[in-house]
Amino acid sequence: MKNVSNIIRNRTISTVLALWALVACDVLLADDKHIDVTVSGNKLIFLNSECPERPGELGCVMAEYGNSPMISWELTGMGSEQWQFSGLSFNPTPLQDCTVEDFGLSEADRQSGTASTAQIVANGKRLQIRDHNRNQCITQYTLSAVSSEGTYIDSDPVVDNRGGGRH
Repeated sequence: MKNVSNIIRNRTISTVLALWALVACDVLLADDKHIDVTVSGNKLIFLNSECPERPGELGCVMAEYGNSPMISWELTGMGSEQWQFSGLSFNPTPLQDCTVEDFGLSEADRQSGTASTAQIVANGKRLQIRDHNRNQCITQYTLSAVSSEGTYIDSDPVVDNRGGGRH
């Protein structure tokens, strides 16, 4: 009986370690995407593009086939000190199935456009979301920020998913 118990325990440990290794490899192999954002007047201004084929389309993010990146935006530069990210939403609503699936959104998110899986970190200076990129899908997004005085601003580029991401 003790041998059977040891065998079961060893198999369970092996299975857990194998699953952990798969998740770790997935994260390590992801080609994460990062967009720097600043504030100019009453608008969020994107400083770079993550769309290699469209470098002039600032704020654009392309997830290549087979990639499941973490997409992040960071408030930087003069003028952004008094601002914090307040949210990320997708549009138009109701959201397409591919957008809901690729970003792990709920049915409520489908109707509202809210990206409930997005996280605001670093004292509001960074916003991030995992893009599972399972489908070919172009999704428009709106990034918003609020000032210390309560003023809201936003901007609206696109995420261009090429599909084939890992589940």
